[in-house]
Amino acid sequence: MKKLLFSTFLTAIAMPALAQNDSVSTEHRPNEHTMACLEAPTRDCAFTSALQTVIGEEFGIERAKVLIGVARAMIETGQKDQAIQTLMLALDEARSVRLTLVTQEKITVIAPLLARAGDGAGALALAEELQNDGIRDAVLAKISEEAISAGKLADARVALGQMSNQVKAFWRELSLLPRAPREALATVDIAGLETKVRAIEVPDQRYQGMVQLAILADRMGRPGDRNAYLAEADELFSSVVGISSRATIAAQRARSMFEAGMNEAFVQESYELALLHGGRVRNTMGLVDFAKKVGVIEAARGDLETALSRLEFFIAVDEKAQYLASLRAGSNQSIFAAEMRELLNEVGELQGAYERDLVRLTLLEGALGNSDMYLARHVVEAMEDDDNQALALALMAPLLE
Repeated sequence: MKKLLFSTFLTAIAMPALAQNDSVSTEHRPNEHTMACLEAPTRDCAFTSALQTVIGEEFGIERAKVLIGVARAMIETGQKDQAIQTLMLALDEARSVRLTLVTQEKITVIAPLLARAGDGAGALALAEELQNDGIRDAVLAKISEEAISAGKLADARVALGQMSNQVKAFWRELSLLPRAPREALATVDIAGLETKVRAIEVPDQRYQGMVQLAILADRMGRPGDRNAYLAEADELFSSVVGISSRATIAAQRARSMFEAGMNEAFVQESYELALLHGGRVRNTMGLVDFAKKVGVIEAARGDLETALSRLEFFIAVDEKAQYLASLRAGSNQSIFAAEMRELLNEVGELQGAYERDLVRLTLLEGALGNSDMYLARHVVEAMEDDDNQALALALMAPLLE
């Protein structure tokens, strides 16, 4: 029944609009479909109300935006084939606008999602259409991340090999490999990676390389190599000049170990090193960067209070939202939700409904990341634009029954 329902809607969406005008509308308001679903939200109504919104939308760029959100939620709920079909419809809508910048921007989102849905070849083919080298490299890096997370190291290397900046490609590979399933790491040539790291002349970069090698060796079950790499990294640390530089690489070391799931003792030691050097930073930019790296660790380990205290370093509302959205509150959900609701009220003071909804979408990512259905619903209800609310409701679908 669900497949038939989606097939019906996707067929309707695929039909050409009778009169499509792609200028920006100022008349958008939440529609009856999304509002009705929010009264008693279910997964089915989240998807269908989003798709009904797409059918009633006259602007291709907005149709594409909502369809991308629907596809992302489909992937999360195991509907990968339908997700690929939906992403292709989103691409068609983006192309229908006949503005190169619009199409290019949507490709940056669609290509990595195609890889997540299992269509790596389609993702790479789409990335080739991107005209800017830097943007294309960023998308290829995201595609490689999706491939490595799925244990497809060969596919990841193909994506990385197509990047125009091979230095960045190397660092991307080094940082992503520890995220691969352990069984997929048997084919990794760690000796070859080590040779490249040792060729780096800048002390802080070589330090970071040695730390990543240590993390990778740990994931591969090679404790002797891990300890040797860490010992060499510790020797290099004294060569790093500058308070901010030391704070940055120490914080990144702790964050990388935490994300790789290393033993708590290693994470704690690196976290303490980060605090030692981070405590000496005084410039705002440095404090913000430090907060972004260690706040995630603090929140996940139960010290949400310290992580939230770092909000004081952020000035703009959107930056506060991005930081909050990165945190995982664990057993401190109520405290986190209260902070999110407070910031949601602050969003209401921003100029422009479009700008307010963009920040709300960021806050939604935080609610989704914490699997807080009630907080997510609160954020979705605050949306002012019908397409944004449809998108948000679709993204909320995986939390619903």
